[in-house]
Amino acid sequence: MDRPKDYYQILGVPRNATTSAIERAFRRLARRRPTRAVDDESHSLAELQAAYETLTDAEQRRRYDDQLSGERPSVEWTRVRHPARSDLRRPITPTTLAAEIVVAPQEAARGSVLALDIPVTATCASCSGTGGDLFDCERCGGEGQVSRRLPVPVHLPPNTREGAVFQVRTDDPAVPSILFTVHLRQPI
Repeated sequence: MDRPKDYYQILGVPRNATTSAIERAFRRLARRRPTRAVDDESHSLAELQAAYETLTDAEQRRRYDDQLSGERPSVEWTRVRHPARSDLRRPITPTTLAAEIVVAPQEAARGSVLALDIPVTATCASCSGTGGDLFDCERCGGEGQVSRRLPVPVHLPPNTREGAVFQVRTDDPAVPSILFTVHLRQPI
């Protein structure tokens, strides 16, 4: 199977870009591009539109990222609660994260400790979450948020079953707790 076009490269954004950063990049590039590609370095408006539509839809982006990496991640993160779209430039309130963990049946039977790095979004300290006054904040790119990783050991008790859900509390004010759903890896 051929590797798909790199939509992140087409739009000139990093893989962890927010939806609003993708929208800004699309608008900026769409104003400058002809309706069809003229040379190898210029992407057509249709390519830009395809990249934009794929990366701004959460489900399409998840499937695209899986296809791009060639493998399915073992941990998938979703936000349980998040700010409304109009509140993106305001400071973020603490949220509960939900995660699906895929483990081998043997690991679930004997119990184990998983060392996970949890992606956390926090208020940018440079602009206090405003995104900047006259210009976009250099640290967060005008988003008002910065991404970081939070290391958390997750203790799976022995005889953990498919679909088991448990909650882990953290000491981090940005993420007070995490809900984990356990799935057993199916043999291929």
